[in-house]
This record gives sequence, structure tokens and C-alpha cells, in this order.
Amino acid sequence: FAGTVGWVLYICFGMDFVTSEHSSDYSRYLNLGMWNEIESTSTTVKYFIARNIFLPYVGRAAEIVLFLLATMTIVEILNNNGCFDFIRQLLRTRSAKKMLWILAAVTFVISANLDNLTTTVMMLTMMHGVIPNRRQRMVYGGAILLSANCGGALTVIGNPEGLVMWNMGAVTATHYFLSLLLPCLAAWLIPLLMMQRMLPERVETEWIAMPYRGDDTRLNVWQRLLML
Repeated sequence: FAGTVGWVLYICFGMDFVTSEHSSDYSRYLNLGMWNEIESTSTTVKYFIARNIFLPYVGRAAEIVLFLLATMTIVEILNNNGCFDFIRQLLRTRSAKKMLWILAAVTFVISANLDNLTTTVMMLTMMHGVIPNRRQRMVYGGAILLSANCGGALTVIGNPEGLVMWNMGAVTATHYFLSLLLPCLAAWLIPLLMMQRMLPERVETEWIAMPYRGDDTRLNVWQRLLML
């Protein structure tokens, strides 16, 4: 709904945006049209918007959206085929603090290599199936959200903002990572240390028997994590 409203406003005020923000380019384009004896009608304005506004700006946004859609599709396929079942095995503990740090660490690492939105949805779904207590879900859900955002902010492919800057050539992947390493770790670890004080010693859990998925179940947890 918000996207539709945004497009309607853009269409309604597109002419004002062109004349105010790109006045010199617009005047030069009209002068070129008059030189070639082309009448400066609404068609000329449409061509200008399509060539100089729509493709550069909307095209870049479309690249980011398509990347995120492709990533979410791949992750959904992997999840439906049990590629993330080993994460549930990592969560087999009754210690509330250990559960918190396992969830946070796994979310942080996966988010840095995928994207924060996909990782958040995936990890919240897994956590929801393991922890039945509503209050504990809120705490662990907050830890997952924090870890996904901090992990995603660490790499250029982890969040849309990094993708935009990387796509524009404003940053390199290595420089981006090194510049945000310490801030992301601080923003991740300090709140987690505060969150673990809100948890009891033991956590309520419920488990569902994992289905048999073939010979790949012989791989241990760390081998599956490396393959992922």
C-alpha cells in the first residue's frame, strides 16, 4: 500500500521534481528539441523522465529489490528441503543464556552472508518452534532482530544500504567491512550482555522429531555449517 501511494505521489508531482531538481538538464533538453524542430509537448517531458530520471533511479532500486527477492527465494527453497535443520540441533539446551548466545551468534553469521530481512524471518520461525513461552520469545526475538541487523550491517550484501553504496561504487567490500567491524560488534555485544540478565537460569523448550532426509544426516553440525 505504501509503495502504491508513493508511486501515485511521484506521478502527480513528477513534473515539479524535474523542473526544480534538474532545471538545467531540462532546459538543455528542451533547447535541443527546439533546435531539431521538435515541439516541447508532454511527450518530450515523458521521454526526458524515462531516459534521465526513471532508468537511473528506479533501475538501481530494481536491482536491489531483485537481489533481495532472489536471496529470499533461495533461502526458502533451502529451508523447505531441510538445509537449516542443523540449526535446531544447535539449540538443544536448557540453559537460557547459552540459548541466547547460540541464537545470536548463528543469526549474526548468517545475516552477514545473506541479508538481514531473510535471516530475521528464518531465525524467528525456528525460534518460535522451539520456545513456547511468550515472554521468552520476546526476549529471544529481540536478540535475533539485533543480531540480524548488526550482522547485516557488517557486509555490503547484508543490508540494502550497503548494497546501494557498493552498487554505486562508493565503497569496496573490504573497506566497508573493516570500517564497521568494531561498531557492529559493540552494538551487538553490549545489548546482549544486558539481555541475558533478563533471562532465568532455565528456558522452556519443546522439540519436534526431525524427519529423515537421507544420507546427508550423517554429516555433523559443523560440516553442514561449512557447506552452507
